[in-house]
Amino acid sequence: MSGPILSLQGLHTWAVVGDILNPTKPASSVASSIESQGKILYRVSPTLDVKDASPKKRLYKKFADIPHPPEGLTIDAVNLCCNYRIGIVVLEEMKKRGIKYCFFQPGADHADAVSKAEELGIVYQCGCMIVESLVVPNEEERVVLEEKRKGIVEESGCACAVM
Repeated sequence: MSGPILSLQGLHTWAVVGDILNPTKPASSVASSIESQGKILYRVSPTLDVKDASPKKRLYKKFADIPHPPEGLTIDAVNLCCNYRIGIVVLEEMKKRGIKYCFFQPGADHADAVSKAEELGIVYQCGCMIVESLVVPNEEERVVLEEKRKGIVEESGCACAVM
């Protein structure tokens, strides 16, 4: 169910799964990008020490630990920046919760994880969300878009993008 570029518009509540607390990792850059656009964000860091988890900061060790409504918010989309085995577990939980949209960052997009998303009927996109979410279908804007991408990649330090 990979299709058109997923847009951040209309997707207000996100979860990012990966090494969120390490500023040198893509998960941290992705989380910052999502928050900078005014989105609500749940952070899931599989490497997190359980004692550091914080519902007030929306910081969890496991995706399944995020509260379901009415205690928690309905999550619109998930960004996976993690080992594909963890991603598969998250995809199964997404299906249980009715979450339909997933971004696979480079490295999380292993064939087994992508197959699982397809099997579960989850709409997904593979690629760096920081770069790919800027895609504009208007050919006239292609040059402008490429300049934006270059600037975002340089500014974010995103190591995912291949220009």
